[in-house]
Amino acid sequence: MENWPPAQISVSPEQMILGSLAKYAMRMDYMLMAVALYVGVVHYMQPPKEKATVSRVEASRQKLDTKAVAKSKNSPAFTAFVFLHNLFLAVYSGWTFIGSFSIIYSTLASEGLKSGFCDSNYTSWNSGLFQFAYIFYLSKFYEIIDTVIILMKGRRVSTLQTYHHSGAIICMWAGVYKATSAIFIFTVMNSFVHTIMYTYYALTSIGFTPPGKQYLTTMQITQFLLGFVLATIHFFLPGCNNYAQTIALTANILYLFPLTYLFVKFAITTYGGPAKKSKKE
Repeated sequence: MENWPPAQISVSPEQMILGSLAKYAMRMDYMLMAVALYVGVVHYMQPPKEKATVSRVEASRQKLDTKAVAKSKNSPAFTAFVFLHNLFLAVYSGWTFIGSFSIIYSTLASEGLKSGFCDSNYTSWNSGLFQFAYIFYLSKFYEIIDTVIILMKGRRVSTLQTYHHSGAIICMWAGVYKATSAIFIFTVMNSFVHTIMYTYYALTSIGFTPPGKQYLTTMQITQFLLGFVLATIHFFLPGCNNYAQTIALTANILYLFPLTYLFVKFAITTYGGPAKKSKKE
């Protein structure tokens, strides 16, 4: 921790929201222990397949009673908890997107495309991106509540869910710890998608069923593909990263391959591929 934040960062963690947690949250050993604990608890708490409940989307796919599934475990207190959780993440994600996007746009406008994209002068980092990225990293721990909610509903947690949350924590830690400017790609794009996604989940938690849930998955897959392209460009542009930042960026890029595969597999299984759609038509 004595080398964090990097010397180029002029902002002290003590000046940031929740900066007092940095001495714990930014330690790699603590972060990895938290991830290992998360994976272990999920594995231990998984309900048996024969006793597990299913989501409304899965119930609809299996032609089960979706209303019975929706009401099976949803007490008013639990519904309120789920709604407030999703509402908080929707509002927070919107705040993060607006704030971080504004900083990146300002840097691009003032310093040009390459310097702004690479943040060669650490302008974005020292103009607020450091704080937004740090809090966004912490939010990945809070998002574990998504998994808690799934378990409380008696559902099984998918490999996609576990990998997604675990990998996001590790990749955001690496990006923030090494101050790679490419982390803005993760922060801006993911916060945008999460603003829409958690708004949708907040509405469904209180009984509204907006159409087009499959488009959320499409939007996430698009995010990963676009993020991969931008991160790869950032990786190969001369002067964008030092050695340590290149390692952090490589971890983020590698994380995307299994994640994209798992999301595509989920989309095909849940919503059907072209063959299934043609049969329906």
